[in-house]
Amino acid sequence: MTGTLSTGLWNLGATLHTLMLREVRCRFAGDPVGYLWTFLVPLLWIATLMAFFTLIGRTPGIPVSTPAFIATGVVPYVLFRYTISAMARAIGTQRHMVHFAGVRISDMLLAAALLELLNALLVAALVWAMIALAFGPVPIHDPLQTLEGLLLTAFIAAAFGRLAAVAGLLSETVKRLTPILIRPLFWVSGVFFTVPELPPALPPYLWWNPLLHAVEVIRSGVFADYTSDFYDIRLPLLASAMALVVSHLLQSAFGRTRDGTELT
Repeated sequence: MTGTLSTGLWNLGATLHTLMLREVRCRFAGDPVGYLWTFLVPLLWIATLMAFFTLIGRTPGIPVSTPAFIATGVVPYVLFRYTISAMARAIGTQRHMVHFAGVRISDMLLAAALLELLNALLVAALVWAMIALAFGPVPIHDPLQTLEGLLLTAFIAAAFGRLAAVAGLLSETVKRLTPILIRPLFWVSGVFFTVPELPPALPPYLWWNPLLHAVEVIRSGVFADYTSDFYDIRLPLLASAMALVVSHLLQSAFGRTRDGTELT
């Protein structure tokens, strides 16, 4: 029994590793900058938002440095957005891999989600190192809580990414709507603000945004002077579990995609 389990896990790990390498090669093929875009885009976003904050005279609502505040909002949002996009792209570009023994659509989706999590951890480390070099060190108050927030973000993204990817195979409308629905989250997920800064009427509505809970967890872990009483990790966990259940139900209910590929 133990040997069978070990063999199964080893084979799964090898499959995921192969799919992750294939995703990297396919995504950046022919691009001279290549994999560096993974790090350049978040850095450009942070630099742009810092310029915007300076232009309008905006400062964080808590006593922390502006670049660190922006980074704790941008990194989880990038992780969320990129994970969903990567899962949709992988299930579209690598669907022919289901014809190989042992490769399932679920494996492709898991590999894409794991790759984006690894990228996000590298991006977070790079961003924090660059902030320390340019503006002085910003100690992370609670590294475990910060990691918890990033992992929570990854779980939310993987769950909703799986739902969007499977639904996108069944409906072209869903496939086209997914990136449109993700964009507004940039404005309502705490990239620019903390919840206590908002008018009292808004937090009850934003409470239903799982990503905002994850951002508040991260900021509470990073900054010693900020402890959020807004977040409740039960909400993002429940919402993510529901998304996973629905995605599996869709996968079971519809045996084939629009073009006839089996949803295995």
